[in-house]
Amino acid sequence: MGGKQREEEHVLLTLPNIKYLVEGLEALLMTDLDGDKRAKVIKLRDDLASYVNSIFSDYS
Repeated sequence: MGGKQREEEHVLLTLPNIKYLVEGLEALLMTDLDGDKRAKVIKLRDDLASYVNSIFSDYS
C-alpha cells in the first residue's frame, strides 16, 4: 500500500497532464463554487498556466 502512494508522488507532470488539469479546473469554474474555493481554483489554474509559459520561455 505504501508503494502505490510512493509511485503516485513521483508521477511526471507532463504537458498533456497539465492540459488535462487546466481543462478540469476550467470545468470547475463553470460550476457554482463559493468565493474561497473559486479563488483557489483560479489560483491553481493560473499557477499551472504560468508553469507552462515558463517552460516555453526557458527554451525560446
